Amino acid sequence: MPTLVIAHRGASGEAPENTMVAFELARTQRADMIELDVRPTADGTIVVFHDDTTERWNGRPDAVGSLSDIQLRALRIGGEPIPAFEEVCRWARDTGMRLNVEIKGWGFESAVATLLQRYDLAEQVVVSSFHPAALLALRMIAPEFRRGALMGVRSWQPKIRIREAWPFRALRSVEAVAWHPAWQLPLLPRLLPLVRRRGYQVNVWTVDDPQVMRGLIAAGADGIISNYPARLRQVVDSAVDNATR
Repeated sequence: MPTLVIAHRGASGEAPENTMVAFELARTQRADMIELDVRPTADGTIVVFHDDTTERWNGRPDAVGSLSDIQLRALRIGGEPIPAFEEVCRWARDTGMRLNVEIKGWGFESAVATLLQRYDLAEQVVVSSFHPAALLALRMIAPEFRRGALMGVRSWQPKIRIREAWPFRALRSVEAVAWHPAWQLPLLPRLLPLVRRRGYQVNVWTVDDPQVMRGLIAAGADGIISNYPARLRQVVDSAVDNATR
C-alpha cells in the first residue's frame, strides 16, 4: 500500500490550522487522512484546538479549559472559526475522510468516543495521544476505536526517552495499532522497520521536507503527517510511479 498522506491540522501550511477551511483544502489536495486536535471547553463541549491557551491567537494566556464554548468559539484562527468536534465528525461521515484524532490531555475520552460513535466513524478513525492514561481510558470506554501512541523529542525525562528508544512496551500497554513518532527521533531509521515487523503501523510526524519524505517512504512508513499534503501527495505519487516502472 502507498504511504498515507496525513494532513497535519488540515492543510495547515496553506490555511488556518484546525479549521474547516484547512480540512476541506486537504481533501481537495487528495489527503488520505486529517490529523486534528481535540480538547474540552469549561462547559464540556469538545472543540478542535491545539494549544493549552489562546495566547498564540489573541495575545491572552486564557486556558481553553477555563472558557465556555461561546467564549472560545468567538476566537478566530487566521480569520476562521474554531470548529466543534461534532461538526468535523459530521463532515468526515459525509465525505468519507479518515481522521487521526489527537486527544490533548485526558479525562474527556468518553465525550470524544460518544461523538465518534454517533457518526459511526470507527472504521475511519485512529485516536492518538502522548498520554497513555488517555489511551487506556479509551480502550476501556470504547475498545472499537484504534489507538496510536504519540512520541516526540522535546522531553528529557529519562523514562520518556527510554520509551521512545524502545516503544514496544508502551505500544503493548495501551493495545495500540500504531506508533506515531516524530521524524527527528535519533533511532527512528533503525526502529521503523522493527516496529512494522511487530505488526504496528508507523505514521511519522510532522514532515515538510521532500527529501525526508522520500527517505521515510523508502523505509516503509505507513503514513506521513505533513503541513503540506499537496507536496506530500506529489512525493508519494512519484514514489509509486517509480516503483511500478
